[in-house]
Formats: sequence, C-alpha cells, structure tokens
Amino acid sequence: MKQEMKQPSSWLPNGIILNPSDQYRPFSFTEELQIRLEELLEKNKENLLDADEKAELAGLLELERIFSFINAKLAS
Repeated sequence: MKQEMKQPSSWLPNGIILNPSDQYRPFSFTEELQIRLEELLEKNKENLLDADEKAELAGLLELERIFSFINAKLAS
C-alpha cells in the first residue's frame, strides 16, 4: 500500500530556507524544492503523477500551507 502523503517533516533538514531578514516570509522552500513542487503541479494538471508523486505532492502542499500559516502569524 502506498503512502497517501509524504511526511512534510521529511523536507525540514534539506529543503527549507530560513530567511531571518524577511519578516513576511522567514520560512521558504529551497530553490530545488520549489522547482520540484512546480514540476509535480504541472504533471498533476496533465494527470501524469504516479502514486509516489501524488504522495510527494500532497506532502509538499501541506508543508506549503504550514509555512504560509507560520509566516502570516510571524508577520502579524
């Protein structure tokens, strides 16, 4: 059975940038991880994702939502 979502925490060691000087976006994806997210989103539009890629996309989107929430809280 395949995972429904790759754990968002799996990207914390290598896929995250801390930008302390950016008060509106202190947490973000590395350039490589952002590119991967965009690739997965494009493949998803074309219905070309396999089960592992769907799990990866779900995890990245969840992590993106978490960062958006945290960044908004820190900015306010």
